[in-house]
Amino acid sequence: MSSIAYVTDEEMLEYHRLCRNRTMLFWRLASRRKIADFRKGDLLFFFARPSHSRKKALIGYAHYDSTIRLSLKQMWEKYGPETGYDSKQRLHDAIDRAAKGEIPSVMRCLYLKDVVFFLSPIYPEEVGLSIQNNLESYTYLDRNDPRVTVRILQTAAKHGIDLWSADAERTPDEIFRNDETRHQLAVIHSDMGKESGSQQERTRAHRLSQMQREQDEWESIRGSETDCLKMTAHQIMIAIPLAVQANDRDARIRELFGRMSLYRLCAKKQKVDRPISFEVLMDREIDGLKELVEDFNNEEL
Repeated sequence: MSSIAYVTDEEMLEYHRLCRNRTMLFWRLASRRKIADFRKGDLLFFFARPSHSRKKALIGYAHYDSTIRLSLKQMWEKYGPETGYDSKQRLHDAIDRAAKGEIPSVMRCLYLKDVVFFLSPIYPEEVGLSIQNNLESYTYLDRNDPRVTVRILQTAAKHGIDLWSADAERTPDEIFRNDETRHQLAVIHSDMGKESGSQQERTRAHRLSQMQREQDEWESIRGSETDCLKMTAHQIMIAIPLAVQANDRDARIRELFGRMSLYRLCAKKQKVDRPISFEVLMDREIDGLKELVEDFNNEEL
């Protein structure tokens, strides 16, 4: 799980916002270092100067999808306005300024999806960050503390989300709500610590988790090799694999229910906005366990 703040051209972002672009091609000069530990679905926050301000702030974000190497010509021919400019010449001029007159033959471009803009800028000090105003490229936000992304998203929720770019299928408000939940659950999982069990049990649990993620809309809880997540508008579902051996079955079952209780208690403390229900993934059925989990799901916390 990684989130970064990336220095972004204000004119480009305003063009994307006014055009209601939900995807963008975020070009980078090839000479700049590769972003490590940045995976599909991670968040790139736009660090830019808001109107009538000399100080930079976080003004929105998008989800990283993939990296593509393109020349300026290929960039414009394939993506056009998704680059954030209304003509090839304006794109050329922006890259020329950034490259100081030496435009690379090929640039490493980030393709971003599900763009969300904030109604009000979030200045670093509001969320306990120290980011220099003269930052040249990007900085990691949550490498040392996964709570940083949650604080940013919670502050953005108070300010409000710009719904101008809403479409009929998926609104920025829905995207934002799910992102906040993902990162809240990632923090909860991180606080729980690593999964227990023998190496054989962990291997089996990883396999069960992988099989679950192959189903529609299931994903890993960020930072977890086992626990999976599925969200609907009204509910959060968490799938936890249970792989046991005969000599530790009762202990593993107790740990399972302790883990489910911790998820619920911590979610309540963090004000997660939907109820949580659980599914247990097993490669060997355990008599009565599914009924116990169903009873747990029906209990009121």
